[in-house]
Amino acid sequence: MILAAISLAAALAGPLPDTTLGAHPDTAAEWWYYTGHLRTAAGREYGFELTFFRARLPDGEDLDAAHFALTDVAAGTFRYAEKMHRPFPGIAESDPARLSVSIENWQAREERGAHRLRATMPGAAIELRLAPEKSAVVHGEGGISRKGPRPDEYSRYVSIPRMSVSGILDREGRAEAVTGIAWFDHECGPGGLPADLSGWDWFSAQLSDGTELMLYRLRTKDGHDSPFSQGTFVERDGRAVTLKPGDFEIAAVGTWKSPQSGAVYPSGWRVRVPSRAIDLSIQPKVSGQELVTKRSTRVTYWEGACAVAGSAGRRPVTGTSYVELTGYAGVDLP
Repeated sequence: MILAAISLAAALAGPLPDTTLGAHPDTAAEWWYYTGHLRTAAGREYGFELTFFRARLPDGEDLDAAHFALTDVAAGTFRYAEKMHRPFPGIAESDPARLSVSIENWQAREERGAHRLRATMPGAAIELRLAPEKSAVVHGEGGISRKGPRPDEYSRYVSIPRMSVSGILDREGRAEAVTGIAWFDHECGPGGLPADLSGWDWFSAQLSDGTELMLYRLRTKDGHDSPFSQGTFVERDGRAVTLKPGDFEIAAVGTWKSPQSGAVYPSGWRVRVPSRAIDLSIQPKVSGQELVTKRSTRVTYWEGACAVAGSAGRRPVTGTSYVELTGYAGVDLP
């Protein structure tokens, strides 16, 4: 009985912190997530998302997928593309030795400490260099992001919360130099999710005072917030502070109904972290930033570029944010 209890406690605690960014082929689920804000020399603003997924199928084989999205703030438009393949050299690959993941001509790789991104879709393409301005941070106790109480309901979660961006954005054959700021997430693990989970609201924010904030609220099917919701506050010097559910508040201030899926999403939020005197308004830069990924992950979700204004430490701040909303279009969790 004692040995069984020790084994269960070890399983619930999960593995040791892992900040490696290469592939983890021993895990059932893994993803590399880039979101960011770009600006041309003329001041035109864009948001981008480039994500790569690896999932273990019941037959024991892997399946790779990727999403690329671009928000044109001035035009109020949003476009996206998706890809899916079985792993195969030159078609879909991820390297365990270093960060290098690709599907066809979409790629993310680390070179000399910087991340290089490349992706294209009809009417848009990016070729970007992302340079970390802070070291990687891990989320949760010991780098374990728990989604539920069972041994398989966790992920190893590491972020680079602030990266400077430079590169080229091509729109309809017109290439322009861009600069900006980006956020990078890498998660891997068993892939388990609680049976009562309906979806989540995830927020990243980069504030003008040099700090960053990540929060995720897990929503249960009975309409409550899961006690496994959590977050991280990153100090200016890069130190990460774990936030538990009682440490933060998220309140939606509006809604948006998708003409594509019919889903009604929250739109606009007030986010508070009382212990840090953080009080933020987060507003979408474009209302319609929904992806309906019927040809890849088959998840319908909203993920979009947002603007931040408010106060932190009782001083005014502005900032950039990305928000991800899942589960509002029905049972669509991976």
